[in-house]
Amino acid sequence: MIEDELINIWQSSSNQERVKFEKSKLMIELQSSLKRLHRWWKYVELLELICAGIGILFFAFYVYFIPFTTTRIASALFVILLINLVLKLFSLKKFKPSDLEKNYLEYLKKTREYLNIQKQLLETAVYWLVLPIYPILLLFFSGLWHIPAKRHIIVIIFLAAIAMGVYGYFLNKKRVKNEIDPRIEKVDELIKALKG
Repeated sequence: MIEDELINIWQSSSNQERVKFEKSKLMIELQSSLKRLHRWWKYVELLELICAGIGILFFAFYVYFIPFTTTRIASALFVILLINLVLKLFSLKKFKPSDLEKNYLEYLKKTREYLNIQKQLLETAVYWLVLPIYPILLLFFSGLWHIPAKRHIIVIIFLAAIAMGVYGYFLNKKRVKNEIDPRIEKVDELIKALKG
């Protein structure tokens, strides 16, 4: 009974009211989707910052207490790499849109920009984070290679680092494809609906 009445109201409503309803429906769906993405991204940032903080402390300790010069240099390079990661994560926060924008269209444009920057960060992480790790690892372990008992461990750690890098690369591609690209499309769709 109620469904029939709703259908009659919907059919008797003007096209302008239907468009308004569709816009508000898109807005609600997008806000829910963006809230989930922002929660997920906040968790990822927190996890990355904690790991980077632990890594910085760990390798800073190595800089001062390991006797091998190459291992000290590599530890200093790891600290620099991790500080670069922290700076990239903090620089991303300035692009995050707030709910206090001038109007909803401005909010959507800033959200699209923020999502594109997140996408770029995930897609390029292999170049500025993963690939620099391998030469640093070689330098780090070159000071320990002359100890025959450590060689098996060094090879296992290096192979594990390669496997983690490949896994991270494909995981980031999957995140971009499944999490960020659909939301960018929804934002673009809503921007077109609001402009049109």
